[in-house]
Amino acid sequence: MNRIEEALQKVEQIVQLANNSNDLAYFHYHRKRFQKMGESVTAICPEGSTVLDIGSHYLHSSLLLHFLGYKVTCMDVGEFCNLPFIKERITANNLTQIEENNLEKLSSLATEDNQYDLILFTEIFEHITFNPIGFWKRIHTIIKPNGNIYITTPNSITLYAIVKTLYQLLSGRGIGIDIKAIFPTVTYGHHWKEYSAKEMKAYFNIMNDGFKVSVQKFCYKPAEGPDSVKGKGSILLEKLGNQIPFFKEAMEVVVKVDKSLPWKVNIPEY
Repeated sequence: MNRIEEALQKVEQIVQLANNSNDLAYFHYHRKRFQKMGESVTAICPEGSTVLDIGSHYLHSSLLLHFLGYKVTCMDVGEFCNLPFIKERITANNLTQIEENNLEKLSSLATEDNQYDLILFTEIFEHITFNPIGFWKRIHTIIKPNGNIYITTPNSITLYAIVKTLYQLLSGRGIGIDIKAIFPTVTYGHHWKEYSAKEMKAYFNIMNDGFKVSVQKFCYKPAEGPDSVKGKGSILLEKLGNQIPFFKEAMEVVVKVDKSLPWKVNIPEY
């Protein structure tokens, strides 16, 4: 058993002891993604590096990197920070936690500079609903020279997404998030914008030429069982698409930050 699997098993034990259904379901659904993250982070950052986990959620990623020897600071909105079992995890594992309810401003990090070797931004990109310039400018300030930003986010160009979009268009339902998904989903849970690999590279290039972006597509979700709410056609499209590299369901994005180059865009004014 390798050290990443050992660390993952420690996280799994913590999750099982808490016995929270949402916590358990999320961990098992994303377990393969956590494993890939551990492999990638250990390849680009030495043990002992400082990590800021933005959108730390149930602390699965934070705990994994903590057990792998990283100095982790966890950040999330109050809705997650103040959950009793999250508070217990923070205390039991001696993690540092920052509550930040406005990522656009990032006022909790207003005085920090060259602080972190790695910024973790996993499964958050697709949830952003604000102009991101100020956020990324602050990230550019707090990350150390030649630090890395590690992102995972859905790939917008999948076979399933293409067929679904065509169906919505031809049936007159519109394009984008289904309105039926808006109402039952908690705030911060909606995927308002998903990106392609080409868009991810263009996104960071707009802001600063020092953002060096590499993208790798991968798949991690468990196979859908017979009791899945998805139709057989949807499951087949997802399975087929994941066999083709271009259409794989997720993207791992690593942004190497050269801080010597100037910022290119200003925050728009009202």
